[in-house]
Amino acid sequence: MVGVREKGKARRKRQIIQAAKHLLATGGIDALSTRRLAEEAELSVHTLYALVGSKEQILEAVMADNHERVLEDLLKIDEHHAIEKLFAIVESTYAIIAEDSAAQKPIMRMLMTRYYEGNLNPIPWWQMAQEKGWIESAIAEATVQGQLRGMFPPAQIADMLMKIYLSNLRDYLFDQTTLANFRNATHFEFWFCLSGLAVETQRDAFLAKAMDAASLLQQTAPE
Repeated sequence: MVGVREKGKARRKRQIIQAAKHLLATGGIDALSTRRLAEEAELSVHTLYALVGSKEQILEAVMADNHERVLEDLLKIDEHHAIEKLFAIVESTYAIIAEDSAAQKPIMRMLMTRYYEGNLNPIPWWQMAQEKGWIESAIAEATVQGQLRGMFPPAQIADMLMKIYLSNLRDYLFDQTTLANFRNATHFEFWFCLSGLAVETQRDAFLAKAMDAASLLQQTAPE
């Protein structure tokens, strides 16, 4: 059982994460000082440091919260529907941003910049690697379930899909496209790639999904 002490720590950490999101939404990354965050969370600076640490660690705590939510959404998918897990990652990311884009966008943009510069800290790097691992597992499961042909190693397919996901997310984070377009573009490109890997009995269904996504993509594409 989780003790009273642990529950109290979890509650205070949740306060800090919510306070960090509020400061990010109202003032961006620059507004996130430890003093202001402690005031917003109604905690002492000492308590804040004890629970989450530095400003960098606070940002990582927010992203860890997002990471756990994606995992929770994945676990809701029936184990016999492996392909759905690929799209659950996209849908979960979309929902997290849509609910609080003012807070989420600056954090994700900063981390995306560091990722492409090769300066991402170990914890968010590990989280991204784990998410890629979830994609790889879903591909392997779909192959075992007879939806995909085993033409290529799941790791190679996962690498390709992860690059598609990150590329479309980057376009949104740097204001090159809309959030809806991030979602629809990723759906289309995922289905298009998967249709080429599908077993014969699934190929037409996957292509139909790609066509539906392409239609939505045309509707949401920036003018």
